[in-house]
Amino acid sequence: MRVVVFLGMLAVGCAALWSPGSVAPARAALAGQLNSVRKSAPARGAVLYPLDEALQDALAGTWQHLGTGSWYGNSRVHACVYRNDRVFVVNVYCTLKEPNAFRLDVYSPTRGVVSIYAEAKVPISTVRRREYFSFNAETQPPPRPEAGVPPLALTMSFAALQRYERRRQERFLPACYGGVEIHRPRGGCLGELAPRAAQWAERNRAFLARPPDDWYRLVRELRALAGKHGKPLD
Repeated sequence: MRVVVFLGMLAVGCAALWSPGSVAPARAALAGQLNSVRKSAPARGAVLYPLDEALQDALAGTWQHLGTGSWYGNSRVHACVYRNDRVFVVNVYCTLKEPNAFRLDVYSPTRGVVSIYAEAKVPISTVRRREYFSFNAETQPPPRPEAGVPPLALTMSFAALQRYERRRQERFLPACYGGVEIHRPRGGCLGELAPRAAQWAERNRAFLARPPDDWYRLVRELRALAGKHGKPLD
């Protein structure tokens, strides 16, 4: 399973329009599998999808609610999926009662997937970065055609995106990740992306240390929408 399965969240674990305002895996256990995948993800582009640019894309224009339902890797919690003209925006823990963890996934057909995870002792929308004990993120570029994952398209339905996410996770595609998990630094790139670890860390260091206002805005607005589109824990 990819990096977007987080510690402590297993238990947490229609076209309405709305104008819009995570990553601590068992990496060591997956490293051997991921390093063996040599044809999975492209190493193209000068910079892997940066966290701040993913947030900018998420906030670019009107959101359409595509659906609410189960999400790969979560047994008890539903995700809410939205779309604008650039990306899909997913509130992975879209519960009526706000949990103490929050995960945002942003899917771009051209730039890949960014996942950002935060956890604190209280609901994330009520605190700032200094009170998070986990704050980490992952970037994964679009899969190569030979990876066996169909291309991502913004015309996908909610069900089609669910299938895409399952296929993507099951392929163990290389990714870059970093941040802190329970106050412990984590970071690196796996598979063919390993040489880009320093570049990814440098590009996203400021975000992970002091996230921009766009981060807090997205948290607030997705949590507000969860009151409309979210579901109770199963």
